[in-house]
Amino acid sequence: MLVPDMLIIHDRVGARMLRVGPAGYPAGSKGGANAVERTRALGLNALEVQFGRSVNLTEEKAREAGAKARELDVALSAHAPYYINFNSTEQTVEKSHDWLMRALRAADAMGARIVVVHAASYMGATSEQTTRRVVEAMRRARRQMEAEDLRPIIGLEAMGKQATWGTLTEIEAVMAEVEGVEPVPDFGHIHARDGGRLRTENDFRDVLDACFHMHPRRLHCHFSCIEFTAKGEKRHLLLETREPDFALLANLIRDGRRDLTIISETPAPSEDAVRMAAMLA
Repeated sequence: MLVPDMLIIHDRVGARMLRVGPAGYPAGSKGGANAVERTRALGLNALEVQFGRSVNLTEEKAREAGAKARELDVALSAHAPYYINFNSTEQTVEKSHDWLMRALRAADAMGARIVVVHAASYMGATSEQTTRRVVEAMRRARRQMEAEDLRPIIGLEAMGKQATWGTLTEIEAVMAEVEGVEPVPDFGHIHARDGGRLRTENDFRDVLDACFHMHPRRLHCHFSCIEFTAKGEKRHLLLETREPDFALLANLIRDGRRDLTIISETPAPSEDAVRMAAMLA
């Protein structure tokens, strides 16, 4: 794929900038440092390292990736393991804490700003009960982070299934009680959970305004088109399906007046990240 210079969009917006990149290493990457190089070669300036199945990056390799990212101005983030559920059995909660801490340590070694987390499922509990469990888990994680001098932020992702904890209201409730936690709006998830909510620019604006009210600094976001049912998210789709339409979001943020990082989570994350960057350039 030919990558025009215009895709390196952050150079033109000064201190307030848009960053765009893929979820996961670009195809053919040989380790984290090479993934950063390939990301930058695509004209992109963000990369979310995926620890969805396990945290399998050594401290040495993490530091190499971080050094390369600083050299090439690629903002790193990380995604914690998918198995995390802080509203489960005591054994699962303990494992979830361990998985999150491993992701935070690796992210710290990389110099990543944020670690994205799927925090919990309801498992028959109410929203309020589950939120309380997440608050307790985040407090515990933040205490250990302070003890270990770990610097990343914990990002609570907005989730797409009705059975999964993670509405923006629930995330805001945790933020009100725990420092060092941010919202991660996933526009595909929000669209799916609310039955196809994001149809107009005003729909996207409402979500952005709500998130920036919660967190007025840099906002870390996910975007994917999505298939959904009455129960919410079913599967991620390519950008070309326009469900929801990224062009509507691009129209709102193209001027670079908001600090945003957008991570492509489509089935072709790198290719669609390039398309997103082209639409924003």
